[in-house]
Amino acid sequence: MNSFANIMAVASGFFLMGYKGPPANLLMTSIAINLALAPMTGVIAMRRHRSVLLWVLIGLALGAWALVAILILPSNVDAPPPPTNYPPTSDAA
Repeated sequence: MNSFANIMAVASGFFLMGYKGPPANLLMTSIAINLALAPMTGVIAMRRHRSVLLWVLIGLALGAWALVAILILPSNVDAPPPPTNYPPTSDAA
């Protein structure tokens, strides 16, 4: 359990804080960080014309490292913009 908690802490970026608590707390905090950062990573990926699902999954696995990676990567301008249904047309109102 201790080694798995340490792996999750490194993957989420929580290890950088230097927290030395029980493995259960380390594991649960790392999971919470990854769950909180994954949607943010997906939103940034969408705005940079990258695969949202892929980056959300990477965000769930790597937390802060995925967020840093998507912020560093340049925008994929060759890809078509994602379809939007907002604002609704007058027919939908």
